[in-house]
Amino acid sequence: MKKKPIIFALFILSSLIAMSAFNSNTMAQQEPIANLTFKTNGGGVRPDYGLYIAQYLRDIGIEVEVKVEEWVVFLGTLFLTHNYDIGVVGLSGGGAYPGARDVYMEAGSLNIFGLGIDLPYGNLSEIMQDESVIIMDPDERQAHLYEWQQLMMDKIVPILPLYSSRTYLGLWANTLGYEERWGLADSLPYMSYAGLHDGQEDIDEFNIADANWKDLNPLFTDDTSSSFITGLMMEPIVQMNPDYSRLKTGLVWDWDQIDETHYQFWIMDDIYWNPSYNATDRDSNSVPLADVPTSDLMLGLKNGEYSDGTNQQVTAKDAVFTYATWANSLISESTSYQEWISDIYVDESDELSFHIHIDGDPGTPEIEPYADMWANLPWEMLPEFYLNSTDSTVSYTEGGVQCTGLYADMINTPAWVAYSTSAFGCGKYSLDYFIKNSVTVMERYDGWYGKGAIDGTTGMTSFVKNINIRVIPDTSAELAEFKAGKLDIASLGQFPVDRKQMQADAKFIVKSYVGSSMIFMFYNLRRPFVGGVDNFVYLDEPGKEEYTVGVAVRKAINYAINRDEINAVIHDGEYQVAHSVVYPSQAFFYYNDIVKYNYDVDASFEWLEAAGYQIPEGTPFPVFGIIAAIGAAAFIAYYRKRK
Repeated sequence: MKKKPIIFALFILSSLIAMSAFNSNTMAQQEPIANLTFKTNGGGVRPDYGLYIAQYLRDIGIEVEVKVEEWVVFLGTLFLTHNYDIGVVGLSGGGAYPGARDVYMEAGSLNIFGLGIDLPYGNLSEIMQDESVIIMDPDERQAHLYEWQQLMMDKIVPILPLYSSRTYLGLWANTLGYEERWGLADSLPYMSYAGLHDGQEDIDEFNIADANWKDLNPLFTDDTSSSFITGLMMEPIVQMNPDYSRLKTGLVWDWDQIDETHYQFWIMDDIYWNPSYNATDRDSNSVPLADVPTSDLMLGLKNGEYSDGTNQQVTAKDAVFTYATWANSLISESTSYQEWISDIYVDESDELSFHIHIDGDPGTPEIEPYADMWANLPWEMLPEFYLNSTDSTVSYTEGGVQCTGLYADMINTPAWVAYSTSAFGCGKYSLDYFIKNSVTVMERYDGWYGKGAIDGTTGMTSFVKNINIRVIPDTSAELAEFKAGKLDIASLGQFPVDRKQMQADAKFIVKSYVGSSMIFMFYNLRRPFVGGVDNFVYLDEPGKEEYTVGVAVRKAINYAINRDEINAVIHDGEYQVAHSVVYPSQAFFYYNDIVKYNYDVDASFEWLEAAGYQIPEGTPFPVFGIIAAIGAAAFIAYYRKRK
């Protein structure tokens, strides 16, 4: 008798499968509401996203053709041909800072959606983004950006945010104090070893793997391997925390706002440039850095000056030089970062203080504040005495600041060429030697000023004498070396099985954080059905009159896509589902209470109907599943009661 409930449950389940097959066949025979083209680039899992999206949209009567292109062709699709309806792409770096004006403004270089002020709410969005950069109070700006994010995701809907990936790092359990969101350079003063781990030979070394670095001059650095090394050698002028909040723990220890477009900054006293070592011909057999004679130190452009660690103080002129070089097209390829600086100079009565005057829009006669200036202040300090010249030629920055000493061929001088391979700063470590395709060795600089970035603690030192950065481009080889104890930290993102084993093993610590990037599905707002003329036709359904037909369709599509299921199948549920146009990693500005497009087929049909489309006949499979489950449970309960 006990088998009967199981038999009946199986009968109901079989009926469910048959009904679902009938329902799918019925929907397949109907004419689709629309036929869309989905595009993305090959490699990775983005084509898989496309296949899932196509299946979900078929369930609401929309057919999608998935096309995968090589990256170069895909770029042409995004910016030239625009022959797509929807697609998937990822953003990192520049899109992280709130507002992401390059992405979500009509003239933005990354506007792949067809956003414009002619679209309903488009002009308001542009006004709000313009306003956001002149709101200097962080809390007020946060509230303003919350409102803008809600406008974008509720009234314009250019994207369906998908995921931010999670970075996983493995460390041995004897490595204490590492703060994953801050990174190694800022964590070093807080780190320590609790004994030796398996395979570890020297408690005064920290071993890590990376690719070959390219250029150690921050002005020319465009890869993370180079940035990692310069971060160990150099200190930021203004310190920012991982949430882009400004701190007074960098070389600038305080500032004062004179008026809304004029700031005065103060550099810490008694900080000196590290010795200007020439590491080009050094190797593991060279004399220790401390024994390098003065005659072997690199000479700068200004009167052949050098640094021995005690004779060149870090002052405001170094900060002014750093920002001026970034903003001058003779020297820099990234002048837009500093074009908002309308004037910058050392204070006439204090060599440790400098002034910055702001113009948020250099293209207009008016002088405007610029809140995003803080994102462009944390550059690593450059040594003016070494890199500047005495040339009297006058040039100008993109913001119109007058410069002397900079000239077009400056980057080809011996000092500049040497600095790209033998850079130095005023930071925690000096470059000892490097062997291409093998290793770069950094040595602790005991003259570092000793102020921790995380909490401002003073009198600190870095915890190991040497950091050895081994060139291991293959991630599997890196993992093997880590397991053997020859590396102290390793990336585990591509090895979920090994990571889970380490999470259960007391010998290891697994750290994770949400990366400063986001993958999203995007719409071509100028195409029919998902946009086009329907962007300008308002709904007449009560309660929805402020939305257009195009927005209603985009909302319907967003609700139809089960991001949690995709995450579970493709990413083992470990990516973070995103909900806004701001990256989740930017916790202070990311609006989590925004309208969310969680999987909801009923909501999808509701918006399609509001847009004037007839929903497919038949009840979708998920509803049948619920009905069958309830029916089976009710029958079994009734049967047991009868017994």
